[in-house]
Amino acid sequence: MRVLVVGGTGFLGGAITDALAEAGHEVSVLMRGHTNRALPQGVEAIAADRYGDLNILQDREFDWAFDTCAFAPDAVRHLLEALGDKLQRYVFISSISAYSTFTKPRLNERDTVPDATQEDLSLARALAPKERSIADSYSASYGPLKRACEQTAEQMLGDKATSLRVGLLIGAGDYMDRLTWWVRRIDQAKTEHPTVPAPAPASRKVQMIDVRDVADFALACAQEARGGIWNVTSQPLYLGDLLQKIIAVTKSPAHLRWIEEEQILEAGIQPWTDLPVMLPSIAADYEHFMNIDTSRAETAGLTCRPLPETLGPLLEWDRTRRAVPLKCGLSAGQETALLKEATEAEL
Repeated sequence: MRVLVVGGTGFLGGAITDALAEAGHEVSVLMRGHTNRALPQGVEAIAADRYGDLNILQDREFDWAFDTCAFAPDAVRHLLEALGDKLQRYVFISSISAYSTFTKPRLNERDTVPDATQEDLSLARALAPKERSIADSYSASYGPLKRACEQTAEQMLGDKATSLRVGLLIGAGDYMDRLTWWVRRIDQAKTEHPTVPAPAPASRKVQMIDVRDVADFALACAQEARGGIWNVTSQPLYLGDLLQKIIAVTKSPAHLRWIEEEQILEAGIQPWTDLPVMLPSIAADYEHFMNIDTSRAETAGLTCRPLPETLGPLLEWDRTRRAVPLKCGLSAGQETALLKEATEAEL
């Protein structure tokens, strides 16, 4: 198949490009050129900005398109108009954030999803060009705008459109660093600071998926002409089990010090950013953010590789970049103060 990958040098886009090339497809990547990631042999680079002039695509024919970096419906419409009506399958990378509120456990594809408001759409259109390709630029409008992207694809292509509501992505090359912070911190406990603070309870649910597993499912959706919406993430697991697997993979002597949520919040620690993958119980709208139903995708063949097969490559990759500061996680000062306060609270 002749395939276009938009954002094909990014984290997920790169994994999709690799999977397509390995499967023997004729792959082209639409890219602006701002990347150090090398393309697989035989993959064509098409230099263009998806938010600008796409005339370069109008004389080309593609069977499939994978879109990993559309954050507003205008971006989807602009791309699909340029690709024309010969496209057989459009796979859009959406997000579980499209659900917007997570007060219900095990949200599935039949659950109601709020539409984007005029304020959401106006925010997207007002962004400067350089901000449009950055997810954080959309703030609270991110989820509703992803839903608007899904709707635009459905309106233009019908059942030729596939939307994958992807959960937290993990693996070597992850630019968000949420799982990477835990891996690095526990690995470094070999030489310093063996006590690692963790947000109690150990039974806190987390949900994440290896980027390569998403790529494999995206390819399968195209091959088998699966339209519609799919939740794509892992089954929930306990944070305690996750951290113990990291300890095992890193062979670290790290000791987990479980600290009550109230103490963490009182210390001014920001969940999710200072303590990655921690969502506080007081955030009622996100109570079940990491408890999404993936049974539809699993029935269709979604599989998640064993966690050590993700953690091993991630660890090896991160050990080559220890001078690179991570985008999230506790600072040394925050950690010292938090452990001290937790110890004093027990006395």
